[in-house]
Amino acid sequence: PTKNIKQQNMIGFFLQATAAVADPNAVPVEESIRLIDILFKGGVVMIPLIILSLISIAFIISKYLFIRERSKIDHNLVNSVLDKVSLGQFDSANLICDQANSSLGNVVKAGVSQIGKPIEYIEKALTVQSNIEMSEMESKMGYIAMVSGIAPRLGFIGTILGVILIFYNISQTADISIGTISAGLYQKMISSATGLVVGVVAFMGYNYLLTKIDNFSLHLQKEVLEFIKGLQKPVR
Repeated sequence: PTKNIKQQNMIGFFLQATAAVADPNAVPVEESIRLIDILFKGGVVMIPLIILSLISIAFIISKYLFIRERSKIDHNLVNSVLDKVSLGQFDSANLICDQANSSLGNVVKAGVSQIGKPIEYIEKALTVQSNIEMSEMESKMGYIAMVSGIAPRLGFIGTILGVILIFYNISQTADISIGTISAGLYQKMISSATGLVVGVVAFMGYNYLLTKIDNFSLHLQKEVLEFIKGLQKPVR
């Protein structure tokens, strides 16, 4: 008889579940929680985490746009400048460099300004200007790296605060039910997850920008070498 009762209860449960699915007008017992509501359950640690995420995204976007604009490589620039230099038209050569509006144009222009002096002076001018351009691209990159390191640690602090909240509520109510524990678990898990996400985004953005800068540095060195070779041809 007990077995029959269990089977009847199970059949009744499945019939109720099937009816709930089949009825499109059925009102859900509880509304789904929005993402913003979940984030706010992460506690006070969420405020600096949100601020850090906005800062990192703003820096990543601004640096990306700046690097993309300054790292343009016009492979005809060096040859055009060398043609003007060979004709003694230094003003035209400088104008070509200015119109390029890029780091390569600034570097070549620095070399043109030293033409007439020993090649060592020209090479030094090219090197110094190259370092300046690279430093400008890498400026403020430390803020992105800082966010990638701070955000996960803030999430860990939120985890500790969540655990403290759990034990505090238990000590005040002497209740170890799931309702008492869930509030602290929300804060613990949400803050940790958010900190990791913000840190990963900042870390990926930082390394992506560094990769673009490294690639540009390689192309810049090649163009500078071609410029020096072009200046030395008439000497030979």
